[in-house]
Amino acid sequence: MASFNASVQGIILAAGRSTRFKTEGTKLQYTLCGQEMIMFPVKLLNQLDIPTTIVVGHKKELVMSIVNGHNLSGISFIEQKEQQGTGHALKVTQSAWSADHILVINGDMPLVTRDTIENLIQTHLEAFADVSFVKAHNQDPTIRGYGRVIRKGSSVIVKEEKDLPVDAPIICCVNAGIYIFKRSFLEKGIDRLTPSTVTGEWYIPDLINFANDNRYHVETIDAAFDLIRGVNTLKELWEAEYLKRTELISYWMSNGVQFSVAPHIQLDIDVTIGSGTIVGPGALIKKGSRIGRNCRIEAYTSITASTIEENVTILPFSVINESHVAAEAIIGPFAHLRNNVTVGAHSHIGSFVEATKTTIGEYSKAKHLAYLGNAHIGSHVNIGAGTIVCNYNGVNKSETIIKDGAQIGALNALIAPISIGQEAITAAGSSLTENVPDNGFAIARTQQTTKHAYAPILREKLKNKKNLDEVLQKTTSVSPAPAPKVTYEAKPAYKKTNSEL
Repeated sequence: MASFNASVQGIILAAGRSTRFKTEGTKLQYTLCGQEMIMFPVKLLNQLDIPTTIVVGHKKELVMSIVNGHNLSGISFIEQKEQQGTGHALKVTQSAWSADHILVINGDMPLVTRDTIENLIQTHLEAFADVSFVKAHNQDPTIRGYGRVIRKGSSVIVKEEKDLPVDAPIICCVNAGIYIFKRSFLEKGIDRLTPSTVTGEWYIPDLINFANDNRYHVETIDAAFDLIRGVNTLKELWEAEYLKRTELISYWMSNGVQFSVAPHIQLDIDVTIGSGTIVGPGALIKKGSRIGRNCRIEAYTSITASTIEENVTILPFSVINESHVAAEAIIGPFAHLRNNVTVGAHSHIGSFVEATKTTIGEYSKAKHLAYLGNAHIGSHVNIGAGTIVCNYNGVNKSETIIKDGAQIGALNALIAPISIGQEAITAAGSSLTENVPDNGFAIARTQQTTKHAYAPILREKLKNKKNLDEVLQKTTSVSPAPAPKVTYEAKPAYKKTNSEL
């Protein structure tokens, strides 16, 4: 196909307002299996070495930012300032037409395959057609929004659904919205487009009707409807992602990967999984993660942007982000590795252990209830249950070094910066602030005091205190008696006697 593609350039229509999504953004920013919708047709044409112009309009800065973020070559943009239909969008690209044939595809078609595009181009070129397009059969009358393909003798007519009469018979043959035009034909036909009397918009399918009316050569190819689905609503996005994920899981199954309850697994388009690996129900594997051979990824595990080497076991409900787990290691259950954690071969990071920005050597263990932050942990190290690396003082984060063979007792608090020497031991319950030398033993806790036969006395004191507290509570809870009501008898006004006058 490379020799054909030298004479073909692509146009991707990506200017629409996405009104049926009923969200503030553009539908083209939404992801399917970890990739933005717009990038499916963009990458498809890029893989075919077809230079591409993208028509942008609504949320143009966002769309351009997404595309540019993938650093692909051969991409340019043209703005459609007013969204007046697909025909108008194609016309605004006229100044960019340079190849002999112009391929046009909508930006909301994430399921189109390379085979479909190659078949369309090959059919068009071999037949010396003026215009060729893809059609499909849709048997579901509830799926709306597709132009209908109507054959009249040797002619092919395309009618937009909006322009069909209400009582029009059901037509199952639909226009996919993927075209290739001979440039010489397109230059003649593009100015013949007129706005729809129903919507006032210009439509690309009218070019096909113009070709039929003027006896130009029109070719069609058929494709499965599921492969040409457009996405205009959030429900259609969900349907398209389900189909894409099913395609991905089927591919990995054919390459030796077992999925338990496959419909409940989320898989991004850019992950890789080695043969012999078993993926449990509810697992999420995302953002380019690499899973080696013969791994066990158990139920409800989330792996994001991480590398898991061969023969690793990830137990249920573990979360691994941007980390590397070496061969034969065991992670979880309920473990959390994030922000560049490296776990060495044969190591075990167990239940409710969280690690961040930490390296852990070979054959080391942190099997229960620990936090490891900004730590460099050697090989053959054992981290006791409940140990916390205190790496943050409220302003700065400091490093902790635990050298090979060290044994950290349970319920230790390691106050960073601190270094625990090779083969050193720390006592359980210690709160350590100073470095421990190689082969040293550190204990940092208050001295235990034991009072013989004091337990009965203590219980009696506690019991008496409890009784006293209850009495006080009852006393303070009694409402005070109301004050007696005072009444005053009214006296007649005083009058002076005659003798006082």
